[in-house]
Amino acid sequence: MSNKNQPRKNQKSLYVWHRYAGLFTALFVIFITVSGIALNHTDDLALKKQHISSSILLDSYNIQAPSFILQFSSEQRVITQADNFLFINAADVITTEERLIGVAEFDDFLIIALSNALLLIDSSNQLVETLSRIDGVPSNMSSLGVDKSHRVTVLANNQLYRLSNELSLQKIAMDHAINWSTAEHMSERETADISQRYRSNIISLETLLLDIHSGRFFGSYGTLFFDFIGIVLLFLAITGVIIWLKQARK
Repeated sequence: MSNKNQPRKNQKSLYVWHRYAGLFTALFVIFITVSGIALNHTDDLALKKQHISSSILLDSYNIQAPSFILQFSSEQRVITQADNFLFINAADVITTEERLIGVAEFDDFLIIALSNALLLIDSSNQLVETLSRIDGVPSNMSSLGVDKSHRVTVLANNQLYRLSNELSLQKIAMDHAINWSTAEHMSERETADISQRYRSNIISLETLLLDIHSGRFFGSYGTLFFDFIGIVLLFLAITGVIIWLKQARK
């Protein structure tokens, strides 16, 4: 009697292993399928514009705090630079490789001065125009300010330049009555907030999905993990055929 029950016991064990292996891989297959569909519609879902802010995920990518932070204020807005990111009122982000040297109001716009360019920002914090060397902007600008008549003035290589209404820079004589834009002191809380905002703008949702989808997210163990999933799927295929054959014989 025990010999007759042995095949049934073995078949039952096969069913159990097949079931749990199927449940395990089903979750993986569902995620791979959903993430794959999402990656095929990156632009429609705006995955590049969405970024992860989880400290755990950012730490797994070894995203560090910015190496330096500078903050300048105009009458209405606060501009903060954290490495290559410019934050307008700690929200809107502009990417730049140059150093922030000052800000000033210019009619209905905001002028953000970098070491070799002037950025024109509108009331909705959108970049309208970039003035560079091609437009006559001097290199190595060191300061930005306004004179007594509230005209925007920049200092470059010991020479003053005034910004006209036509967005051109003209050399002017030295004026010691310029109100220069200066960097502000930031509290520890402000620094921590900007550091977190900086880190939260590094890794896009598209990058995260790509890394998980390909296994790169798991580092050196990613290949082993995908190999293991492959073995489990192979096990499911083999046990599925065996179970079907046994049922067919009956």
